[in-house]
Amino acid sequence: MKKVLSILVVMLALVVIVQAQNKITRPNSHVNVPAKVTKITGNEAVPDNGIPQFIRTASTSAIGTTYYDAVTNGLSRNTITNWADGSVAAVWTMAQISSQRGTGYNYFNGTTWGPQPNPATDRIETVRTGWGVIAALNEGEIVAAHNGVNGLTINKRATKGTGAWTESTLVGPGHDGEPSNTGIYWPTIATQGDTVHLFACTDNVEGTLYQGIQTPLIYYRSTDGGTTWSAPQLIAAMANENKEMSDNYSVVAKNGKVVLLISEKFGETFYLESNDRGDTWTKHSVYPFAGGPNFDFTTGTFPMTALNDYSASVAIGDDGTVHIAFGTLMGARTAENAADEYSVWWAYDNIIYWNSTMPAITAAFDTTTVLAYPGRIGRPNLDGDDTIWFMDGYTQPEYRSNGPITFPQLVAEGGKVYMVYAALLEAPYLCGATTEYYHGVFATASNNNGTTWDDLNNVSWLSYHPEMYFVDWEQTELYGELMTISEGESFWPTMAHNSANNKLNVMWYFDYVPGQLGGFASSSSSVYAVNIDKDDVGEFKNTTEIYQNLWNAEGIKDNTLSELKLFPNPTSNSVTINLMSKETAQANLTVTNLMGQTVYSENVSVENGNNQYQINVSDFGAGFYMLNIHTKAGSTTQKLIVR
Repeated sequence: MKKVLSILVVMLALVVIVQAQNKITRPNSHVNVPAKVTKITGNEAVPDNGIPQFIRTASTSAIGTTYYDAVTNGLSRNTITNWADGSVAAVWTMAQISSQRGTGYNYFNGTTWGPQPNPATDRIETVRTGWGVIAALNEGEIVAAHNGVNGLTINKRATKGTGAWTESTLVGPGHDGEPSNTGIYWPTIATQGDTVHLFACTDNVEGTLYQGIQTPLIYYRSTDGGTTWSAPQLIAAMANENKEMSDNYSVVAKNGKVVLLISEKFGETFYLESNDRGDTWTKHSVYPFAGGPNFDFTTGTFPMTALNDYSASVAIGDDGTVHIAFGTLMGARTAENAADEYSVWWAYDNIIYWNSTMPAITAAFDTTTVLAYPGRIGRPNLDGDDTIWFMDGYTQPEYRSNGPITFPQLVAEGGKVYMVYAALLEAPYLCGATTEYYHGVFATASNNNGTTWDDLNNVSWLSYHPEMYFVDWEQTELYGELMTISEGESFWPTMAHNSANNKLNVMWYFDYVPGQLGGFASSSSSVYAVNIDKDDVGEFKNTTEIYQNLWNAEGIKDNTLSELKLFPNPTSNSVTINLMSKETAQANLTVTNLMGQTVYSENVSVENGNNQYQINVSDFGAGFYMLNIHTKAGSTTQKLIVR
């Protein structure tokens, strides 16, 4: 049956469509960006302009809110932890106004999360703090947050999730010639029994040195659960690299081994390993910087290279193998760049996975060698068509120079490696208000301890869509509600370093406006957390089902519509639509623009079997469209491109 439908509305949005090779889009344009980004401490002057109003009540799946959107200067920090019984605790920097800022906290008892804390009154600390991190301390917990020039504020309690916190202050070592300055910033923390490993930086004021070094990373250790601490020390193994740190490091401990990962954009990616609980450390190289050591951005150059984008994660496997992943940013520094600037190409970027059974990567990746690397994970393809879509006029949200696929998080257990990460979504998931892409949170897994990854077929979309659920699409079994809110930005994923009760524990931030302001925003961000059955991660691919609206609260719909095909596509004159249906029904055929606005709608008849329609598009403007056919028993969507 052929039906001829006329389209009366002209779409005005133009598109740039680039055919992907192995899912990597390759635009020719680049942008110049600053080489250095100001380090945020949270002590910057922020006016208290009154309490902003919430724009929406958070759903029950959110564990908290904050108006402070500066989550990290680099890596996802240790802000979620768990215990063997399946209980979980999460922290975040929480505030409504500047003077109230401190650590927000919520606890999962194995069944439910607690009530959301009030950002105005429910911080853990008695003083203003920021950048809080948490670790399990036997059956209790410990939280560290920085407090400006006063040092770190330490809170701990013997029983997880309940009881009064005991607060103390860990002061810094001072500066050369200024021992009275006690400031230390950006802590990261890990525990082994009663032993606490803590790394932080000295004050980042320009020209204030500690042992002759600007903003070095210093190590504290407590063997009595954070009651007393060792004297601060610089790790000798990283003496040549220990300068101008800030949040580009993460520590993890397991089975007597401690690993500190250092992730530098314009320097080496490496880790320090201790097998004697922090007494001695050995440096291991992972990935070089093409510009070499002590690079001078005023006159130095480097070719188009995959830079570490500051985001990285480290995990220790059951056998002691060290697993590392980091996001990349394809950049170059040429004679054409101004001082302290470099060029970036967003669409070449990937996540790079490596482990300690592999040789160090001795040469920085270019656009060819990165595609051949077996540990490469690319941006997820949501609709299954092997093309990654970039729309003209839309941009990458700004998050401290992160690439389009970034913030990997790792857990290594039982011969498998689990990865959670953030990535740009494809159209039509765009923020029209700011002409920026939304991010989503995804998960994948390697079933052979990191040897191979299948990022095309084993990707689970965790974070996104109204009434979004983490669902086993074959068994239609509900594993836990993630979000019950409308379209928005999901970013800053963090995962506990081990599973508990066969669950992976993940948290991230949700905002209606993509990008980071670097401080207080006019609207709130929600903090989300979810417990995921680790055996399901990467075992099913739910991206296409979500993209095409083939789900409900119980799982995959018994969709009566299938095999929607458009040809030719792209087209300039007409397009033929082929559709299979399992029943005879009335359907609504709609066409929407990239803003999600319905520009055409018509009721059509659908018969059991094959249906064919034809649309005349000769009056269309060049652009990108979504064509949807919907009945009471099913829905299917496909992209339409008009030249």
